[in-house]
Amino acid sequence: MADEPDGPFLSVPATKPLDNVVLIAVDGSDSSFYSFKWYMQNIHQPFHNIVILHCPEIRSVMKIPLRAPDSDSVRSALEEHDLEMTNLVDRIKDNLRHAKVNARLITQSGNPGHTIVEIANENKAILIVTGSRGVSRIRRTLIGSVSDFVLHHAHCPVLICPKENAT
Repeated sequence: MADEPDGPFLSVPATKPLDNVVLIAVDGSDSSFYSFKWYMQNIHQPFHNIVILHCPEIRSVMKIPLRAPDSDSVRSALEEHDLEMTNLVDRIKDNLRHAKVNARLITQSGNPGHTIVEIANENKAILIVTGSRGVSRIRRTLIGSVSDFVLHHAHCPVLICPKENAT
């Protein structure tokens, strides 16, 4: 899932930092793709260098608490995860082709909020764009939300797009 020279991806050596980086966090949800579309239609400038970040999350394969999953369950979960990642990358490529822009794709596992802030700092992003999945007030109070964490910990402006038809 590293930078790919063909298609809409920009292959840039890691030693050469980009200027005017806009980091767009995608998680595969419609909300995250809407935030990409909204950014492209309303903010994007030709001098912006887009970095698409995805923090993959392998869902727990444990169905019964306190019982280790069997190897078939783990293998099946990993295969499902690989298929989801392939589909996500294809969807990202399609969106980039449609928008006629180049981008660097970064996939990095970890806590999504921390990872978004860390990658934005490493790339000296001038803007972070993320979607809002609209988690419930109770869930947000108990565990927080990724967009809330990014908003309060990023060292650059953060654009949080609500769901497409949110009122």
